[in-house]
Amino acid sequence: MKKTLLVAVFMTANFAFAQTYNNGGLSTGATSKGGLAAPAGYTWSELQNNTGNTTESNTSLGLGGTFSSATASFFLADDFTVPAGSSWQITTIDFFAYQTNYVGTTAPFNTVRVNIFSSDPSVTGATSVYGDDTTNRFSAGVDASMYRTGNSMVPTATTPGTARKIWKITASTPKTLNPGIYWIKYQLQNVVTASAGFLPPVTIVGNRGLPTFNAKQFDAILGTWAPIVDAGNPAAAPDYPLDMPFVITFTSTILGTQETMQYDNRVQVYPNPVKDNFRINNPEKLSISSVEIMDASGKLVRRLKGSEEYHVSDLPKGNYILKIKNKDGHTKITKLIKQ
Repeated sequence: MKKTLLVAVFMTANFAFAQTYNNGGLSTGATSKGGLAAPAGYTWSELQNNTGNTTESNTSLGLGGTFSSATASFFLADDFTVPAGSSWQITTIDFFAYQTNYVGTTAPFNTVRVNIFSSDPSVTGATSVYGDDTTNRFSAGVDASMYRTGNSMVPTATTPGTARKIWKITASTPKTLNPGIYWIKYQLQNVVTASAGFLPPVTIVGNRGLPTFNAKQFDAILGTWAPIVDAGNPAAAPDYPLDMPFVITFTSTILGTQETMQYDNRVQVYPNPVKDNFRINNPEKLSISSVEIMDASGKLVRRLKGSEEYHVSDLPKGNYILKIKNKDGHTKITKLIKQ
């Protein structure tokens, strides 16, 4: 069934480090599917089609998650998990949004409201463990170096444009969370209220959406919740559930080790799960010096040199974390599932 949402539409593991948790991808690389390079220093966030499908693509450029008037007020919500045996000392949460045709050099958003629940807030009985729906927790807004754009090949070619610059909006959210499944309910507000704005959903190269995606939108005026889905282009295309990207910065200590790292959605592993070999999608072209594979206890089980392909056929089945180190000394982390 097609869902009606406020949406901008294009119609033609357990580790102990100071680190960030990233809810999903957003950047799709510096070159569009049609071969157009993004402006210097930027990447595209391009609507996707499933790999091999040249007749259907995503259509949701961005979702409504802002307060823009007394008659138009929307929140978004999505879940995350603090793994067993861990405790997160959260400092900030980043969200992503754009205001179409905005050409200013400072962020067009200056308000962010955050409410963390211990269960799905759309279900009666959900309890807030941090924040509320009214307090402004804005701490910074910066250019995210991405432009949101339509699919440049499927089902019809569309020239990527720079009308939708994505901004990263940071909320100060000091809170310690114990293991469990939590939901973030949040809302942005523009400097010029009536301008509204839109929040792009998680975007994965070659994939319209995953069955596990479960983000929701709350209409604060009507008091109603709805699951967020992408209706597809053309209209006859099947619906796909969506997730919303956010980055949680936190510190967690285990095995007496602390290290600053980043869970970066732009660096992805494929295939994942993996049986024999995997590659690392590296749109920023990082100079990878080594890849460390760590088990669920934080123990180093293998160190690999930087390569185009990594061989792990003899690795025991299970869930792992990759520590991807570049030659500049920065470390990014991502999950790996070994079949």
